[in-house]
Amino acid sequence: MAELASNISPARERILEAAERVVVEVGAARMTLDGVAQAAGVSKGGLLYHFPSKESLLGALAKRYVDNMTDCVEQAKSDTGETEGRDLKACILGILEHQPRSKIAGMGAALFAAAANDLTLLEVIRERIAQYTKQIEESNVEFARAAIVTLAIDGLMMRESLRISSFTEEQRERVVQQLLQIADEAYR
Repeated sequence: MAELASNISPARERILEAAERVVVEVGAARMTLDGVAQAAGVSKGGLLYHFPSKESLLGALAKRYVDNMTDCVEQAKSDTGETEGRDLKACILGILEHQPRSKIAGMGAALFAAAANDLTLLEVIRERIAQYTKQIEESNVEFARAAIVTLAIDGLMMRESLRISSFTEEQRERVVQQLLQIADEAYR
């Protein structure tokens, strides 16, 4: 991941951050390359140098979403230490605990932008989900419980991305704690 990060130019990163903000502010359907260029402080030609089309920008947002989620989970793995249920717990902690709420909403909005425009842009997400499902299947975890935990993570993130979650902070924390308990119980 470090090698990939070193290949990302500051302008490209600024454009991706601006695209997330624009999607959050105006929605996926009204996101324009002109609006993103203006928000990023680059010319439209500069934006087109990095992203020759709206589809390439949306595809990059989907990839960024996957990379950010993977980074959060990997960081949580190293933070939790060597426990039997660390991979499943790392998903809970890395995505629901360590991730700032505004970033979840921004990345979720970017994901919806990609889906609204072209479902094939979500292939990178489908691939990552398939890889993770295979990891679960090959580990010593009870598959159904682990799948339920990952589905609950996805559902909570989706609600928060759509800004339709009615959970209080205390209720949300109770849900996260229950998911951690289920993760502990999922290992045989």
